[in-house]
Amino acid sequence: MSTEETSAADVVATDRANRDGRRAVGLYLISTALIVAAGLLGPSVVVLTLTNRHAWLPSYWFDTKPNDWLVTVMIYVAILLGGYGVYLATRALKHGWAPRVQRLVALGIGTTAAITLVPPMASGDVLIYAAYGRIMSLGGNPYTTAPADTIRLGYDPVIAATERPWQGARSVYGPIATWIQWFSSWVGGDSMQLTVWMLQLTVAVSLVVSGLLLLKLVGPDLVNRRRIAMLALANPLLLWTVLAGAHNDAIAVMFAVIALVLFRRHVFAAGLMLGVAGCTKLSIGLVGVAMLWALRADRRRALMFCLGGGVSMAGLYAVVGLQAFQQARSQTSFISTGTPHKVIFSLFDLFLPGALVRTIIGIVAWVGLIFVAILLSQVFPKSLVPQTHPDDPTPAAIRYTAIYAVAWLLTAMYTLPWYDLIAWTALAAVAASKVDKLMVIRTTMLAIAYVPGRDPNARQVAASLSDSLEWFSARLRDTVTPAVELAVLVMLILWARRGGAQWWPYDWPKRKAKTTEKAASQ
Repeated sequence: MSTEETSAADVVATDRANRDGRRAVGLYLISTALIVAAGLLGPSVVVLTLTNRHAWLPSYWFDTKPNDWLVTVMIYVAILLGGYGVYLATRALKHGWAPRVQRLVALGIGTTAAITLVPPMASGDVLIYAAYGRIMSLGGNPYTTAPADTIRLGYDPVIAATERPWQGARSVYGPIATWIQWFSSWVGGDSMQLTVWMLQLTVAVSLVVSGLLLLKLVGPDLVNRRRIAMLALANPLLLWTVLAGAHNDAIAVMFAVIALVLFRRHVFAAGLMLGVAGCTKLSIGLVGVAMLWALRADRRRALMFCLGGGVSMAGLYAVVGLQAFQQARSQTSFISTGTPHKVIFSLFDLFLPGALVRTIIGIVAWVGLIFVAILLSQVFPKSLVPQTHPDDPTPAAIRYTAIYAVAWLLTAMYTLPWYDLIAWTALAAVAASKVDKLMVIRTTMLAIAYVPGRDPNARQVAASLSDSLEWFSARLRDTVTPAVELAVLVMLILWARRGGAQWWPYDWPKRKAKTTEKAASQ
């Protein structure tokens, strides 16, 4: 190919990348606008009802009583456009799209702020967060007292606003999450609106802080910083699944990212901070496993890291009592709708004891996680975090976090769309690959499956949810989504195998030595 032809091809590729990039930004904005519009329409099958409203304080909405299909389709379109926007962004960045990083950061912060100003949507989880905080502010213990227990003692405007099926559930969150819930309740008092907005604000701040710290981790390289901004800071899939639902996973991930920042030079402090993350939500320990694996060649530093994590977790859980840790572990046997595991469980539960089926599925899920992680570890792209000194474990920790998170999400019995935050946070800091596209498919499908995402028997939902929408959303969740999730897992395994990954590469050291010898001879 001549120089002129090469130059022409480069120009065409650059034009296409710029066009994809502009479209991605436009789709990010449209997705955000649709989410905000649905929130402004007021309480519906998608938007939560917040009691004791202060009209001059966030969140803001109009009581339009929108049609259930209208708001649901608005969110479906928002998710689909947002997912396609993320796909276009990854493609554009890969082919040379080069916008100003400051503008992308402003895009992320601006869209985050916009969604924070409207009521939470889809999941009723934030209402139970508020109830736990209220129980604690009234002198109770959310680890031993369920909202229903308090309701029996007398009416409380915050606790009474919780939705089924969570009214009988005690807290499964760590002490850090519980103290944030208590603080939000202390500020909000008997107003569910203000209490929930405080919780939304902590999630929004956590997302922004995580994104900015990732920018710090990848250093001055503009290409890498653009990827962080578009996949972690401004990602509309995360803004919907995590922020719009005000899920406290964002707080746990923020502390984990802080731990990764400290990991470079202060492993004990990193362990302390990772323990704080685990005291927000126990599943964030996945990042700790990745960090520990990155230190496997340095036993002294690995021990210091474990010591730091143990000190903070033991100390914080000691304050609230052992029952808090026991509650946090109680979800390990649950199977969520939308996973292939649920379909298998429903089938075999017809003629086998449920406990036995659950145990077998759990074992298979853990074995699957290990083997998928082994496959991915052989072909997964490199970390974008630069290695500042020979013993710097941070790049490896980021890469292994992405590997373990993706493997866990695609094999776990219990997985929800907002759990994907940890995978996207880590993926943003590793090089582009087909995993990006597969995760876009997974997160988009699972996010759609959980719209409206609330129990049909909840008061506000039961008042407006049509039979047709209930049937349609149920089939998306229990039939279509498991098939898509399974397909994504199969495609991920095939991608790894085609890249040369072995199921059990017991000869890794031999193959590595042969590769080194071959390279030296050449």
